[in-house]
Amino acid sequence: MRLLLPLLALLSLSLAALPVVPPARDVRSELVIGGHRAYQGSFPYYAYLHFCGGSLITPTHILTAAHCVSDFWIGEVMHMGVDDQWDLKKKGVQNRTVIDVITHGVYNDTTKQNDIAILEVDKAYDITPYAQLAKIKADDSELLKEYWTTGVGFGMTNVTRNDDGTLSGVWPQYLQYAYIPLISEDKCAQVWGRYLNEKHQQLCVGGENLGLGSGDSGGPVSVTKDGEVYQIGIASFNGLNRHFNQDKVPAVLTRASSYCDWMTEKTNGAFHCV
Repeated sequence: MRLLLPLLALLSLSLAALPVVPPARDVRSELVIGGHRAYQGSFPYYAYLHFCGGSLITPTHILTAAHCVSDFWIGEVMHMGVDDQWDLKKKGVQNRTVIDVITHGVYNDTTKQNDIAILEVDKAYDITPYAQLAKIKADDSELLKEYWTTGVGFGMTNVTRNDDGTLSGVWPQYLQYAYIPLISEDKCAQVWGRYLNEKHQQLCVGGENLGLGSGDSGGPVSVTKDGEVYQIGIASFNGLNRHFNQDKVPAVLTRASSYCDWMTEKTNGAFHCV
């Protein structure tokens, strides 16, 4: 994530010049762009799933994107406390084995609507400075008035455009984070139209040379309010080859607050939005 999201002053978020017709299905991908290195404990709710990210919502449940686990199988190892993916035995890292995979019953793999899943692990993670529970507000309306969000993940960094139009990049050794502007629902709908459902269950984020990218899928996007960090979304998808202008073609998140009841049900009452 090259600077996953270096704070830039007032980015232009206008989408007025974009066509109303959304890009075709095959122009989407998943990742974080424009980031800074995050150190162990900086984002203690972040769960490392190797190929995706997630967040710890109870000591035995990890929240992630359904498209990350659609081919999942029981027995995979999930990690908390990771800031260096080359050192999964580092002090403070905890490893647990998946015993159940729960995807949303009406997840749509084409539109990515209801792109949400929960992994249950065999043993509770210890709550430490490096492993903490994510907080999700049932009413996120005030949070969505904020300008900046924070994305975190191991998505591709140092992304460059090749002469043939394709992109190249580097998978980072260290966890990355970025500050990413939140984009209005109306502006998001101008781009993604039919991919957004009518229940306001998705959000959009992005900036010029800032955003989510390959490898960041399933990871948490959060907002800080009154000194508290709240997860507002789960990284879902963005536009293929659109990594540099996510102010115009934003990344799409699953809106966490829309699924509070579902998360409570699927964790057997262990999780509740605040």
